[in-house]
Parts: sequence; C-alpha cells; structure tokens
Amino acid sequence: MKQFRMLTLSMLLVGAAVVAKAQTLDEVVNKHITAMGGAAKLKALNSQIAEGSMSIQGMDFPLKVINLNQKAMRIEFEAMGTKNVQVITSKGGWMFLPVQQQQAPVDSDPADLADAQRDLDLTGELVDYKAKGHTAELIGKETIDGKELYKIKLTRKDASISNYFVDPSNWYVTKRTTNKSIQGQEIEIVENFSDFKKSGDGYVYAAAVEQLPMGMKINYTKVEINTPVDEKVFEKPAAQ
Repeated sequence: MKQFRMLTLSMLLVGAAVVAKAQTLDEVVNKHITAMGGAAKLKALNSQIAEGSMSIQGMDFPLKVINLNQKAMRIEFEAMGTKNVQVITSKGGWMFLPVQQQQAPVDSDPADLADAQRDLDLTGELVDYKAKGHTAELIGKETIDGKELYKIKLTRKDASISNYFVDPSNWYVTKRTTNKSIQGQEIEIVENFSDFKKSGDGYVYAAAVEQLPMGMKINYTKVEINTPVDEKVFEKPAAQ
C-alpha cells in the first residue's frame, strides 16, 4: 500500500510539472501579447503602412511596406534610379524588379511564397497560435549577447519551425530563427528586432529589423495603423 501511495504521489508530481510548464508557456506568451498592446488591440489590426529605409552592403534604399492583415503585402523600394515592387498575397504573388533587369512583372516562385505569406499575419504568430493550428513549446532560457531570453519553439501546421526569443525585461520578441533550404543547402535565417516604439494608439512595433546572413537592415521612420488601403495596389499590372 505504501508503494502504491508513493507511485500515486510521483504521478501527481509529474502531472503538476507538466501543468506548470504549460502555464509557464502561457504566461510568457500572454505577457508578450500584453506588451505589444494587448490581445483585443492586436486582433483589431487591419492594416499597416510603414516607411523607412533598407540597407544592404552599405547602400541605403527608400522603402515602403503596405500590409493588409492576413490578405496581402506590397513592398516598394527605390534603387539605382528604379522603382521596384514585390507583392505577396494569401493566394500568390508577383514582383517587378527593374534593378535586376526585369522588363515586366513576373509571378513569384511558389517555393518562396510560403515563407513570405507567414508575415501577412500582422498580429504575430504567437497570438492565438493554437487556433491558427500551430503548437508551441517553451524550451527554456538562452543567453544571447549577455541577456537571458525565453526560447519558444513554434511548430506550424505545415510542420515548419521557428524559434522565438522573448526578452523578459520588456516581453518583446527580439529574435526569430528559421531554417530554410536554399539551393539544396540548409541555412538558418536570423531576424533581430530592436528599437521598439509605440504608436499614438498604443501599438508596439520594432523600428529596426536585421536579417542574417543576408546582412539586410531595415529602419522604419513612419508607421500608420488601420489607415484605409486600396486593394488595387496588390493587383499585378497587365503586360504591356
């Protein structure tokens, strides 16, 4: 009987540990959501228009990003006297890059679309991740640049994985890593987020984004939330 009681106690302790871990994950995610403006505010996100600059190999280019939540994103940048556009939608995408000697808009490579379409979610993947069909696991803490960050492993419903790193000093996601196959080689894509700012209506965003190993840096100087967007800007121009 004593052995039975000990076994029961050990099972209860294991169950308590599992529950505690789940609560810890929920706590980190919920604090992150609160820090970004709160669940209600994030779910009210409809559009975002951001302007700034993109830096690659020491060269700066004017940049504008128009995003309709879960629907479409248009990226515009000027380079070497040309105006370049890339559009990603929930159904497809196209690009017109005169800087790469393109003479007319072309459809996006389907293999690249899945990665880009994840960023159509303005609320962030951690918000309502279960309802979106994703699973999340709190791996623990990892020290990066002298800071201890919470590491959350997010597995999407398509089985792709990203790791999110949350800074407990402010509960912002300051880093995201994703493995991607490029030309048959597995490469870790690292995104660093910093210079967090709050809009007048209480939305928080990272004004500085760095992508490695591409060495691309983006700095946003102006962000508008929930302003009207004409969906025609996402339509592919007809061939001339």
